[in-house]
Amino acid sequence: MVSSETIIFGLVIAAIGAVVYHSLLSPLGSAPFNKGKVPVLGVALSFVASPTKFLEKQRRNLGWIFEVYLVGQRMTLLSDPISGNKQAWTSRDLSLIHFIIYVDRTLFAYSKRIVNDIPFLEKAAKKLVGLLTSQVEMKDTVDMIRREYLKLIDTDSEFSRNDGKEIDLYEACRYNMFYASSVGLFGTAFPVDRIYKPYMIFEDSIMKFLKSYPKFMNRNGYSGRQKVLDELGSYFSDPVQVKNSAPFVQKMYELFQETPYTSAEDYAGYFFSIIFAAKSNSVPGAFWLLAEIVREPNLKQEVEQVIAKHYDRDTNDYRWDAIMDDQLLDSCFKETLRINANIVSGRLAMKDLTLRVASKKDSTAEPYFVQKGTRLLIFQNLMHWDSDVYPDPMVWMGKRFLDENKDVWRIHSEKSKPYAPWGGGAHMCPGRSLARVEAFAQLVYMLALYDIEPMEDIPKPIIGDRYGGGLLKPERGYRVVIKKRKMKLGASS
Repeated sequence: MVSSETIIFGLVIAAIGAVVYHSLLSPLGSAPFNKGKVPVLGVALSFVASPTKFLEKQRRNLGWIFEVYLVGQRMTLLSDPISGNKQAWTSRDLSLIHFIIYVDRTLFAYSKRIVNDIPFLEKAAKKLVGLLTSQVEMKDTVDMIRREYLKLIDTDSEFSRNDGKEIDLYEACRYNMFYASSVGLFGTAFPVDRIYKPYMIFEDSIMKFLKSYPKFMNRNGYSGRQKVLDELGSYFSDPVQVKNSAPFVQKMYELFQETPYTSAEDYAGYFFSIIFAAKSNSVPGAFWLLAEIVREPNLKQEVEQVIAKHYDRDTNDYRWDAIMDDQLLDSCFKETLRINANIVSGRLAMKDLTLRVASKKDSTAEPYFVQKGTRLLIFQNLMHWDSDVYPDPMVWMGKRFLDENKDVWRIHSEKSKPYAPWGGGAHMCPGRSLARVEAFAQLVYMLALYDIEPMEDIPKPIIGDRYGGGLLKPERGYRVVIKKRKMKLGASS
């Protein structure tokens, strides 16, 4: 039996070792390094207490590229909208795929065989980007999503029976968007109702997965994930069901069939990440867009006028091309992403390299050495919430991105590109067009069919422990009263 003296001696030695190790920490490159004062934890306490304030302070004191030490992890952060970000997004020496592999393995339980086949993952990523960014390939999917959303809230739906009642707008948006896009992507045979609840449990636990919580501290998250994986594995093991899915899903499925990766586990992990990409960021983004507009009566009226103007009597629908090109709606959408797109763009340095990074005070770029193996992270919020660029950065201003408000509500030089909710370079988010379609479909149909009256202040977003984890979610629901219109907006004119 180990004596108490031995245990105490061991702890003392471990503590001394941690202090010595911490004192010897040095930067991986030439970027300024904040290793914190607490051994092992590094800057963790300050970061967790208020990630936004902490990172903004680091940038003010250290510049637009700096390194921090956080619970045994080194992270180099970059937020240079003049030159550095562009290099990070386009450099072949900074790999996105190796960064994604970590996320895919940690969150979606990719099978080991797929994770270890980088050429296949690169091929699949290239094909997926080509399909998602093709208007021809996505046309049927887009039409299906719109039809399914309209069906969910039209005059004969269960949702419409809430006429005149108080509802939670966030929960309504969450379910309707998830359902419509699921059917649009995977077809009517997809088990949406069996996946929805366990998926939401998983989604609420994402940060626990990313922070490597042990299983006993994240039982609900693991349980929810496994239920989703089981349903996906069963669905994609039946080719007859997959034939009902969207063309791009079928083509990705066919790509798998040309490889050895045709087990239920292989399909489940990969298509789990497709669901995540299609829903976990687009759903809250669509909610915030609608919620922010309905809380401002004058803006809501202007948006309703835009919708009514583009009603087409011949089709009994709306001219979607004109709606998608409308400057006011586009500005509202951009502002929604600016303030809520709490996303990290990551790269892994595959060899030693040099980045030329500007400073906030001087746009002249200076060289910074980056060591092989460095994990380079671009926190978009360091740009999007910069008060020098966006006055009152935490205030949602739907008209901020209108041409008339340039140099008023957004101030930056022609050299600077301080807006990047989708990342940048060749690996810019391939689902950006689909996310926009989903958000506009919800906005247009909800306002076209219902008058929405808020019953309380709009909720605040969760930032703290969700920092960097995707589009911000509300800290609570949002109570509104919905009243059916006698006719769709524009139909009575």
